[in-house]
Amino acid sequence: MMKTRIRTIALAAAALLVALSGVRVSAQDPATLKLIRDDATREVVRSALGHASAIGLPLGPLISKALEGIAKRANTRSIRHAMDALEKRMRRANDLLAPNPTVDELSAGADALYVGVPDKTLKDMRAIAPRRSIALELGVLTELVARKVSPAKASSMVLELMARNASAAQFIALSSAVQADVAAGIKPDVALDLRGRGVMSLLPPPPSAAVLQPRPR
Repeated sequence: MMKTRIRTIALAAAALLVALSGVRVSAQDPATLKLIRDDATREVVRSALGHASAIGLPLGPLISKALEGIAKRANTRSIRHAMDALEKRMRRANDLLAPNPTVDELSAGADALYVGVPDKTLKDMRAIAPRRSIALELGVLTELVARKVSPAKASSMVLELMARNASAAQFIALSSAVQADVAAGIKPDVALDLRGRGVMSLLPPPPSAAVLQPRPR
């Protein structure tokens, strides 16, 4: 009976996520919250979404966080704390990835901050790629740190690969290879060094400092 109830809650959460996919979520829309059966939890979620909407944050990641808690049968207080913490990380990510981060970048940036990626890394990543989404690179960085690569080493590697225009496929391959190495018992930092050197051997050298300096007028 318990397993069936948990499965039902999880399926309901998944259904709501599908329903919300690709649409603008309103904090006041009853359909957004109708699958949250507990009155207290529903009001906590409604309040959190209303506050996020008022300060211009996207609501999708917060809805996902709430539904994750519901699927895990977390209590109302835990769900509120999780949503509040995510909102704070999203605000930080919004500042660090300015001026116009996408929803995917904000979500990925918040995840990176959660695992311990330094604020400066996000700013440096935006500086390297000011006109395109860096959600994928943020995701790879987060995964590396989650696999126990040190945040400093993972940040350095990702920034260097970005500076040398590594492709999305190369970032994904790097992440997968490091995961496999760690699962095989190789130390995370060693795995990143090994796999990172392999990717960089295929890339052109970074622009020289002289090329990057503006010409005197």
